[in-house]
Amino acid sequence: MNSIVQNFLSYIWGFRICTLYSALNGKLEVWYISGKYRLDSEKANYSFGSLHRLFQKVFREINLTARNPESLLLLGLGAGSIVSVLRDELNMTTRITGVEHDDQVIQLAREYFGIDRYKGLTIVHVDAAVFVATNDQKFDCIVIDLFHDRNVPEKFIQRSFLDQCFRHLSEKGILIFNYIAATKRQREGFEELKRNFVALGREFRVLELLGENKVIVAETS
Repeated sequence: MNSIVQNFLSYIWGFRICTLYSALNGKLEVWYISGKYRLDSEKANYSFGSLHRLFQKVFREINLTARNPESLLLLGLGAGSIVSVLRDELNMTTRITGVEHDDQVIQLAREYFGIDRYKGLTIVHVDAAVFVATNDQKFDCIVIDLFHDRNVPEKFIQRSFLDQCFRHLSEKGILIFNYIAATKRQREGFEELKRNFVALGREFRVLELLGENKVIVAETS
């Protein structure tokens, strides 16, 4: 199909460009919708859809540009939607370390989303829990966006994982944790997550900016 025609038709209905199956995330699909690529799992948007809109709102709400962090740790790189918000929309030059466990997701990010074009982005292929347990870097901002489909794996809401994340946060840093609380089980998990923040002595606020997403924001002082 002619690329001009395809681009026009993408505003009327979406085109599925690629489907592959990941051992970690199951079915992954790249769609071309409204002139842009989007990465979806079977039940959730992973990059450049609702997730993109959510973090546009989050970064505006916390006034991230005014904070101007020198370094940012992104746990759950996906196809680079959050990186795109930071670089293409907010024009931030923050050094970004993007951690992604799924090599299939990294492959799609490179092939369809041009993730390698961003200067100052380091991609680390490893489980986020392993990264925070073995790395000793400090970051001014940590964004946690760790999902298998629509669910945050249990190990990422545990007190031990959160404590390790805070150990990587610099003085006067900010931590952002994205969570979906749609089902009874997810809501119970979110309550456990909040209790673990409290148990660590961390003050936080919850942003409800888009749909079923609840975003915890905690700062060091």
